[in-house]
Amino acid sequence: MDREDIRQAPARVLIVDDAPGVSEVLGMKLEREGYVAVVAASAERASKLLEVDEFDVILLDIRLPDGSGFELLTRLRQRRSLLDTPIIVISGLDQTSDVVAALQDGANDYVTKPFDLAVVFARIRTQLALKRLKEANDRFLHVAGHDLKKPLVSMLDTARQLRMDFPVETPMTENGQAALTALIESGQFMQHIIADLLELRALRDRRMRVQKLQADLGAIVRQAVARNTPYAKSKDIELQMEFERDMPNIQADDTRIMQVLENLISNAIKFSPPGGTVMVRTSHDGEWISCEVSDTGPGIPKKEMGSLFKEYVRLSSPATGGEQAAGLGLAISFELVLLHDGEIGARNNPDRGATFWFRLPVG
Repeated sequence: MDREDIRQAPARVLIVDDAPGVSEVLGMKLEREGYVAVVAASAERASKLLEVDEFDVILLDIRLPDGSGFELLTRLRQRRSLLDTPIIVISGLDQTSDVVAALQDGANDYVTKPFDLAVVFARIRTQLALKRLKEANDRFLHVAGHDLKKPLVSMLDTARQLRMDFPVETPMTENGQAALTALIESGQFMQHIIADLLELRALRDRRMRVQKLQADLGAIVRQAVARNTPYAKSKDIELQMEFERDMPNIQADDTRIMQVLENLISNAIKFSPPGGTVMVRTSHDGEWISCEVSDTGPGIPKKEMGSLFKEYVRLSSPATGGEQAAGLGLAISFELVLLHDGEIGARNNPDRGATFWFRLPVG
């Protein structure tokens, strides 16, 4: 399974075909390849499924027992764009004119009977890649339109007010200094979002490389904890460490693993209440070295557990200090751990709070 498969939930494919042999073979092969396949033997059944469920790709036979696949195609295109719901029409070798008509009516692609399964899967993967790209662009526009636009408007308002209140050679008051501090902090937040966006894109495009050398995870943890101690103290949170002795080294880019740790520790502090505790633990289990960051916050809602490491995801629980976040840190951490051939995850603690963990192979 490749990195894209790990990151994304299984793609859902709807097969609309009344030929049992075709739908069964396609469904079986799709399931073996890691997809979720659902079969509808008629246009009516497909319509009912599409009313209550979403599919990433639709394979649509243009000759159906209860009507033309063209009619279903037309109805679907009235509600879903080519990139939102890719539709690949299924045709016979002697149906060239039908294929042309289907493409003109909004089909993304076509496959012919009898199938070359390698071609079918290549075309499904191509349509999914285009759909994912569109989704990524939509999320980027959301960030640009919300997370960047809002602080930018605030910065401009503050700057204009400062210019009015303190013309040239006018001494800056305490209120003016506070406004200037807020202006700088907004700029730094925007800078952080832009840096994260560029870094995540580089990771997703596989343009980022890590330099793996012998590294001591315990030393990396100590440094990450030291860096986050002032933040923890500012919220009256106790930041603790617990190490397993005599752990072997790992092969890692220590700067990138430090980045992962800082993301997890700062998140734990962000969602912990005053007087709470954040514990960072290391352990060794056979060929793996693990690190856990546990907090005493509200925990992770069950419905949000599956989307924690996706980009732009924000938990419904607010940060206890009103801190801002772009929702990119965990997605970046996920990618960095994968680059080290490791694993990362999260769970709720039995009593309260949550634990985020990652593990890396012994060097």
